[in-house]
Amino acid sequence: MMKNFKLLLLSFVIITGFLTSCSNNEPLVEEEQNIQESQAITTSLNQLRQQYNAEGDIIADDNPSGNIVFDFCFDFVYPLNLSYNNGTTVSVDSLDDLILILINSTNELYISGIAFPFDVEAFDDDSDAIEIITINNEEEFLDLLEDCDFNNVIQCVCTEDFDPVCVEVEAPDGESFIVTYPNACFAQCDGFTEEDFVDNCEEDYNCPGGTDCFTFNFPLTIITDNNETITVNSQEELDNALYNAYYFDFVYPFEVTLEEGEVVTVGSVEDLEDLLDECFDDYGNPNCDCNDDDLEPVCVEYDSGSGQVQILVFPNACIAECEGFSEEDFVDCDGDNGNSDCTPNDIFLLVTECSWSVGNYTYTFDSDGVVEITDNASTITGLWFIGNTGGTSPASIIIQGDQNMTDEWFFSGCDDDDVIVTSTVNPAIPVLYNCD
Repeated sequence: MMKNFKLLLLSFVIITGFLTSCSNNEPLVEEEQNIQESQAITTSLNQLRQQYNAEGDIIADDNPSGNIVFDFCFDFVYPLNLSYNNGTTVSVDSLDDLILILINSTNELYISGIAFPFDVEAFDDDSDAIEIITINNEEEFLDLLEDCDFNNVIQCVCTEDFDPVCVEVEAPDGESFIVTYPNACFAQCDGFTEEDFVDNCEEDYNCPGGTDCFTFNFPLTIITDNNETITVNSQEELDNALYNAYYFDFVYPFEVTLEEGEVVTVGSVEDLEDLLDECFDDYGNPNCDCNDDDLEPVCVEYDSGSGQVQILVFPNACIAECEGFSEEDFVDCDGDNGNSDCTPNDIFLLVTECSWSVGNYTYTFDSDGVVEITDNASTITGLWFIGNTGGTSPASIIIQGDQNMTDEWFFSGCDDDDVIVTSTVNPAIPVLYNCD
């Protein structure tokens, strides 16, 4: 009912051109506000809209951390003063209000302006903290979007297996909080490495979409990091409420239903952490005692929906099945590769068994999809997978991470044991390898 009321209110804003206060009927957007036309606000809001479904709920599968700063790129500091493309101005007091505007925007009526300066909250890799940044003009806003890299063609694709890892981050108020990812791949997509992982995942009390071992019995009440008390009636409402909250607590007691159907009362923080501890310990298949050194690769084809075909290559069938795939999902690792004679199987074995260098950089590829790039001064970690950015028969590997390491290597010559590897980003620099 509250969401419907807000929709009516926003419709009134669009029609009348101003928003009035319920208490004193005074305009919330004043004429002297420095609202300017901004391509950056239109671009960023179009991107943010993709994190939500048509009902205005976050899409759990597309938001693995459940936090806007990591799943999107940054969070606005409210209130924001915005304008529509027809000149109507509106003051937005929260993320919820902004999303209501976005899901009701059309090609004919949309946000096209913002008042400068405004603040955002964004993660700083060097300090491992979320910091407040002031955006003074359109140029600085565009710089922020460039850092977000929304237009990166290569997308980070991870398997859906749930093997939680978590990182500790500092909120803008100096408090530390825990962010939990479904598995290490999602965390690495956000730039974290194994060195960043911590053991106390139980201090993050909610995973987007819930967990597989219990469900909350709604309604329940939470207290957010700004001391706001909210009652939520579904997992979707809980995810929405926590999307731009860095830490929170439940109002105890409340009930959960275990996977087996048993209803359990959670009376304290300690009860909840015990439940989560047991839950995380139970994840994983106890029969998945696979040998990583047993190299008999099996392949699963994946279409990311962006014109990019990916072949997930697992060292053996045991590991693939432990990741949730079955024999029905397997495809031929020795299939046709169009203009290349190198099969996914050839590429997988070459990449994981050989040492690689490009210029002054040394590449080490693990069979689990992690790549380390080392020079004389430092080592950076990213991800790799077999695929390509345009064809239907992958004959290349995609290397992804920060802007300094993203690349695609094309393989040919496998039939003649005279393999040629070419970087599509830096074709003039030879890609050299040495195999035992």
